[in-house]
Amino acid sequence: MAVSRRDLLSRLGFGLTFLPAIAMAPRSLVGSLLFEPDGELVPIKPIPPNPFTRDGKVLVAMVHGQDPAAMLRAGLDLIGGIERLELRGKRVVIKPNIVNDRPPPTTTSPSVIAAVVRAVREAEAADVTVADSSGIIRFPTSENLVITGVRSAAEAAGARVLALEDEPWVRVEPPGAKSLPRFYVSKPVYDADVVINLPVVKTHQFAHYSCSLKNLVGITHPRYRPSVTFLAGNWHERIAELNLAVHPQLTIADATTVMIAGGPTSGTPAKADLLLLSGDRVALDAVGVALIRSFGAWPKVAGMSVWEQRQIKRAIELGLGIGGPEQLELVSQSLAGSDAGFEKLLSTIRRDLTRN
Repeated sequence: MAVSRRDLLSRLGFGLTFLPAIAMAPRSLVGSLLFEPDGELVPIKPIPPNPFTRDGKVLVAMVHGQDPAAMLRAGLDLIGGIERLELRGKRVVIKPNIVNDRPPPTTTSPSVIAAVVRAVREAEAADVTVADSSGIIRFPTSENLVITGVRSAAEAAGARVLALEDEPWVRVEPPGAKSLPRFYVSKPVYDADVVINLPVVKTHQFAHYSCSLKNLVGITHPRYRPSVTFLAGNWHERIAELNLAVHPQLTIADATTVMIAGGPTSGTPAKADLLLLSGDRVALDAVGVALIRSFGAWPKVAGMSVWEQRQIKRAIELGLGIGGPEQLELVSQSLAGSDAGFEKLLSTIRRDLTRN
């Protein structure tokens, strides 16, 4: 894939930050980038059936409101209810975006995380864990979890909290992967009965956008993340292929505040007061990209349709989700009642999703 001059300069600029940061990093981090971790080879898990469908189409819910807990309840009801996950007695991992120590929209909102933890607890899951691993030059995750307020919010709601770089790894060798025929992912996430993906909707300098697919980079060992090969032009395809190891049964995207330019560690925020929910990560990313595009502030997702975005296109090729707009039904609710602004946004997103 050809790299534009602007993208190349941007990546070189990232390298000027990345390489000195690694040189000053603790020896344990440098070692993790130089050497493979210990970890047994495990089989690739099959993609689970999506329980959140209707009449042969996957459901994506978009809920507008001010109260994350109420928005979550409404969104789950729109797609069929959390009962469809049959969480009773299961080990559940909730994976937010804690790329660094900054507030939303760089990271997932603690109030959204707490609402999801409580909902999973009420569904009688046996064990609930909130877990992530930050950007490589933003380690340690343990500090970021404290500074963002995620640790205290998650623990108060009834979850354990893990920094994944401190946990064991397992090796996977997905047959469909071209950019990385083998890599390592977090053992606690791989071992979970149910994974709930909890990204934030935001823009990204190199991946162009970050939502469901990109969020699973955080369960990957640092040595195999796209940022390590920052000059390569295959960030998008690598992100999609890293999703072959673990398959979330539910994705809940925090769009209470959206990053509409810049990113991923800082950028231009825009208050949207939305949650997006789906059992299909590709469908949810399509809606997330359409939402970003509706602000008209980020050229990197313009110039091609939602379905031609490289992350989404590669994910479709890999069979990670739906193949196009004809397989998606967008359902919605505004908890504020009749809202002309929300209805206009909804119409804009629906139109964008149907363009090929």
